[in-house]
Amino acid sequence: MRLLLTTGVALAILVSATDLLAEHRAEDRIAAQASRRLKPEGPVQARLTTPLAGLRTLGGEVGDVRVSADGVHRQHAVMDVSIHLKDVTTDGVSGGGTGTATVGYDQVTRRMGGLGDGLTAGGQDGDLILSGSVGRLGLPVSVRAVLSTTPDAFTVTPTTVNVLDRTVTADDLAALPAASGLRDKLAPRTVPLSGLPHGVALTSAYAGSDGLVLAFSIAAGPTPGGLEAT
Repeated sequence: MRLLLTTGVALAILVSATDLLAEHRAEDRIAAQASRRLKPEGPVQARLTTPLAGLRTLGGEVGDVRVSADGVHRQHAVMDVSIHLKDVTTDGVSGGGTGTATVGYDQVTRRMGGLGDGLTAGGQDGDLILSGSVGRLGLPVSVRAVLSTTPDAFTVTPTTVNVLDRTVTADDLAALPAASGLRDKLAPRTVPLSGLPHGVALTSAYAGSDGLVLAFSIAAGPTPGGLEAT
């Protein structure tokens, strides 16, 4: 009985050690490939989240994978990227998944152009908030805008404007003599997302606590960028 118990414990330790070793190697390989392809400024992390993921790699399966990378440069913006893929295999095929890209509000402010001239971007309840002073009189203004998406673009549409503690819809600005010139600047603005990998589509956008968050769906098939665990 002691021999059986000892053998069982030793076998369990061996299996656990083998699983952890294979898992760490797979995570390191995935992180290295993601780093080479994304070329981020910050760190890249990869995690296998399926139980016994390390042992699965020996049979050609990895399971679910989470990859995050900070400081990825795309379309003249720097963003933090997070990807969750399901049923990944060691040859770079997945059952699909989701991803997010977060752009800091400092960059959103710079990229708003005429829509955000003199205003600073922020977020509230998922909507984009542009606030600051505009015009020669330096009027205090706060603009609330909703975000909508298509598979390859997002649109910023101002809905309400608070001027001198009075809130009106964007369409009613013409009725305020001091703010009539602001109406033309608050037309909806669409931002295209060019160069998305095959099978990746934008599904939603919202103003989060750390910046503008773009959410994506990832179709089943080859993983974006061909990430492999072998």
